[in-house]
Amino acid sequence: MKRAVLLLSFLALAAMLAAAQAMPASHFAPPSNQAATAATQAESTSNDLRGCLQGSNGNYALVDHQGKAHHVTGDNHLLWDDEGHEVDMTGSYGANNTFHETQIMDIDSRCWNFSMK
Repeated sequence: MKRAVLLLSFLALAAMLAAAQAMPASHFAPPSNQAATAATQAESTSNDLRGCLQGSNGNYALVDHQGKAHHVTGDNHLLWDDEGHEVDMTGSYGANNTFHETQIMDIDSRCWNFSMK
């Protein structure tokens, strides 16, 4: 019985190796330059901001640790929940240098003396 299991395991391994060798090289090739460029562009347009979220009802600003205010748009419910908190946001800049939040993480339930410049 042990010999049969060992023999079947060996045959299965040999079949997998033969199938891997028969696959075309393009299956294992790295992504094309176009795909790599698109991924790099997506990463370069994604930004993180950390600071104090202030404002209300669609008119939000994040004041960063240097005191610079960034106009923020995104999910108003999530922004409202974190108003007055220190947050870390992921998103991208759009028209009129507006930061569009795509993800928000609450860091602290209060802000630490950030002032707008």
